[in-house]
Amino acid sequence: MSSLSMALESRLARAAALTGRLAQRGNRSAASGRAVSGLDFLARGLLHVWRNRRYLTAVKLLNMAAVNLQFRLKTQRVIGRPYRMKIESTNICNTRCQLCPTGLGLRGRAKGIMSDEGFRGLIDQLKRYLYVLDLSMWGDPLIAPDIYRMIRYAHHAGIWTYVSSNLHGFKPEKGQAEALVHSGLDMLTCSLHGASQSTYETYQPGKQFDAAVQKIRQIIEVRDRLGSPTPVVQLNFIVTRHNEHERQAFVELAQRLGCKAVFSIASMNVRFLGQDQQLADLGLSGEQLTQKTRAHLQHWLPGDPKCVLEAYQRMLEGRFNAADWNGRKMMNCPWPWQSSVINWDGAVSICCGSFDGREDMGNVFRTPFDQIWNSRAYRLARRSFTRKLPDDQAQQTACASCPGFMV
Repeated sequence: MSSLSMALESRLARAAALTGRLAQRGNRSAASGRAVSGLDFLARGLLHVWRNRRYLTAVKLLNMAAVNLQFRLKTQRVIGRPYRMKIESTNICNTRCQLCPTGLGLRGRAKGIMSDEGFRGLIDQLKRYLYVLDLSMWGDPLIAPDIYRMIRYAHHAGIWTYVSSNLHGFKPEKGQAEALVHSGLDMLTCSLHGASQSTYETYQPGKQFDAAVQKIRQIIEVRDRLGSPTPVVQLNFIVTRHNEHERQAFVELAQRLGCKAVFSIASMNVRFLGQDQQLADLGLSGEQLTQKTRAHLQHWLPGDPKCVLEAYQRMLEGRFNAADWNGRKMMNCPWPWQSSVINWDGAVSICCGSFDGREDMGNVFRTPFDQIWNSRAYRLARRSFTRKLPDDQAQQTACASCPGFMV
């Protein structure tokens, strides 16, 4: 990056920081508040476009504008294509994360790895509109043998790339840190969820905290030695009752490593509590399921209310009914308009929370994505945001019973 580019980016960053601080201040009229919010939106938008200019084209920007307008209008058909996607490299994982259906051994679909050939075909189909690509879903992407070639192919196609990993299958001693940097990956999120061994293994049983931290150090050392600005490395911390006391220690750990600490509100995945490992109904009574849900939430939900979704609080208080969200949503979920998921086997999911293969929207290895995107299944999902679906239609889309965040 030239000194002129760096200077311009620095000025845009300072401007965005200033408008952000102004937007957070209270004690102003509604009109001035809207003006400041608009200015902040503009400043952040300019900074984002400048930082990511190598990935943005006129076609992508126009597509994003059209899609976002239709998201606001809640149209059932979308003229445009998702500009953010998850293309799952693999759903195989080597960790038993305690709030993840994969980690708990649930079987949403067969295990496998997307082929390099299949991945390249998808990128060639989608690259004109696709801006952000995440190669993570229900497995650990760094297990996939072709993952670095996949990232590199997407990178050279002009797509911003992202991976989230627990790093347990990552082997720096085999040159994988160099391969990761050379792939052009833009951002790597490392799943830690703790700042000590005892807290770390509560969520990832049997795994070693120090080993994961050492791998992060090696990635950063190799990146800096090669003079690359990427990947940006951030550390993820899903806040639960068992780790919330380590939030400050986690921030300090990230600072020592030269990373950004990211705190995420946990999905409790209570939708699986009434099912067995094959996702078959256990036949629990309403009272049994309520008690099981309440015990699960009490075990995992943090004490800090800012880190708890309202939906879970309602469940604890007995005020949550999935049927209430058919036609309206608690959270304004953008997935059916802005984003999509393609699983390793080509199956298309409505969002990052869809684990059950029975919820699939179609398969891109049998039907072109363009046909799936505005199919009846997608239109029903979008319709459930503004209109109550009849029972037969509601059973055909997971969105009908979702409050806007798959709980």
